[in-house]
Amino acid sequence: MISVVDPGRYFHVTVQNGKHKDAELTAAVTMAQESAQHHGWMGVMVTRHSPTVFTVALSEHVPYGTTAERDASL
Repeated sequence: MISVVDPGRYFHVTVQNGKHKDAELTAAVTMAQESAQHHGWMGVMVTRHSPTVFTVALSEHVPYGTTAERDASL
C-alpha cells in the first residue's frame, strides 16, 4: 500500500504481500521520478525501514536523474 505523505515528494510504502513488493516500490519510485523531473535538481532516495516498510522521497542529497537506496533497518 502506498500512502502519499507529501504529494510528489514523499511516499510511505507498506508491503502487505511480499509478491507485490517490487510492483509497489516501482510505482512509488515512478511517481517520485515524475515529480523530480518538474523540479530538475533532486534525485530519489528509497529507504528500507523494515522488511515491509519503505519510504520513497525526493532528496537533494541524490543527484538529479538517479535513484539511491539505503537500509535504515540495521
